[in-house]
Amino acid sequence: MDEFLKIAYDRAVNFRDKYGLGNYCAKQLLEILDLLEITERISIKLIRTPFSNLNLAGFIGYKHGAFVIVTNTNHTLGSERFTIAHEIYHLLEDRVYIKTNSVIEEMVDADIKNIKEIMANAFAVELLMPKDDICSFVDEMSKNGTRPIDSVMVVRLQQKYGVDYVAITKRLYETGRINNKVQVTLNECMVTPDQLENITKNLGYTNELNVPSKDTYLLQNDLEILKENYDNGNTTYDDLVRIFSYLGCRPEKFGYEDSIEVTDDAKDFMKGLLD
Repeated sequence: MDEFLKIAYDRAVNFRDKYGLGNYCAKQLLEILDLLEITERISIKLIRTPFSNLNLAGFIGYKHGAFVIVTNTNHTLGSERFTIAHEIYHLLEDRVYIKTNSVIEEMVDADIKNIKEIMANAFAVELLMPKDDICSFVDEMSKNGTRPIDSVMVVRLQQKYGVDYVAITKRLYETGRINNKVQVTLNECMVTPDQLENITKNLGYTNELNVPSKDTYLLQNDLEILKENYDNGNTTYDDLVRIFSYLGCRPEKFGYEDSIEVTDDAKDFMKGLLD
């Protein structure tokens, strides 16, 4: 297993180097997807939408000639970023498999035994939280281990790498900077109401990494294409209803008129998605 993990880690290191991403690329994930479209000559669509199933972090599939990444905005922004990084591995290494099997779902806290999923997780971890860099930063903050690692340090690391709080404590455990007992203690602030938010705001950061956005989002280019097709009469309002129903919302959320009559066929389609 260690051999497979090392392969995934090395691929993340080489990927960062190839695109000059540096050690803090969590905020660059949309730009990275754009780069992959060009360099890998593939079409990629990103959809962010709230799922009622909280165990589903997201999925990747292939439809109409495009790879579609979907993330659950009922999860925190930090968690969503990890899901996107995970799917980037699948885009790089598993494209033929995705085309054949249609959808790869990413479940939360699953007992992962599939080697593809293990390697995708390892890739995402190293891409977003490079081992050498995070260890160096922890050593600096802890005065080479003479100061205990506390929640304040974890939040600083979280903000530096732009990921979920728990992702940081897992990474610290994986790199040997903390033991399991300390990891459990550090994670206690996640269950105490407002504790993590208060620490975050007291350090001068926003709380956006720690809360679900619950938003529905399409890439700007995709929205522009939809609008252009609609304005030119190539897409009907019923078509828009069907498209946005996949996202759990109606066209009005994106600025379309709300007075247009929806056909019974489109209403049935929306009802079918909710059943």
